[in-house]
Amino acid sequence: MRIKLLNGKKTLNFNIPKTWNELNLGRYIRTMKVLRSEEKVNELEKVIRILNCITDIPKKDLYGLDVKSIGKLGAHLTRFLESVPDDELKHFIEVEGVEYGFHPKLVDMTLGEFVDLETFVENLEDNLHNILSILYRPVTAKKDDKYRIEDYKPDRERAELFKKHLTVGDFNGASVFFYDLGRQLSINSKKSSIQELKDKKKKKLVKTD
Repeated sequence: MRIKLLNGKKTLNFNIPKTWNELNLGRYIRTMKVLRSEEKVNELEKVIRILNCITDIPKKDLYGLDVKSIGKLGAHLTRFLESVPDDELKHFIEVEGVEYGFHPKLVDMTLGEFVDLETFVENLEDNLHNILSILYRPVTAKKDDKYRIEDYKPDRERAELFKKHLTVGDFNGASVFFYDLGRQLSINSKKSSIQELKDKKKKKLVKTD
């Protein structure tokens, strides 16, 4: 939505999301960093940082706003933070005219997908756009409720496209898969490490003999 704010004698127009669902992925990543930061700052500074993340209002303009405008933004921010994002998984999303489908068979994941996901989930929130670019790929065939997606290959361009255009409403339903996937990848990684240690131990025993 568009809002009007007073900065001195100037009236400024800015975009601001009403709810989490409207916030794009890039701004979401920035916002979560501020909300989870352990840096000690006063509440007003924290509010300004969050507003700078969720809107296109530059920090210098936020500091120059009158008290009435700050109050207006503060009330809006409270409603925004209290809103509840959609949690239903979207099997299909459309970005710039291209339809992307959520990975239909995660159990049949390729080695390339597994390795890249394992890397990205180590720092999940900073890599949401990269994870989504793996899990959502262009639909190549579709019939009734069945569909196929493009074979996997790393695509930084798609990740950046998602960062700019996907909203929380688009990907929040898939977030449960991220965390479950993160736990599963961690378990598999530990199993692999244990097996490697066993193999090394066996080799040492063979050499000793």
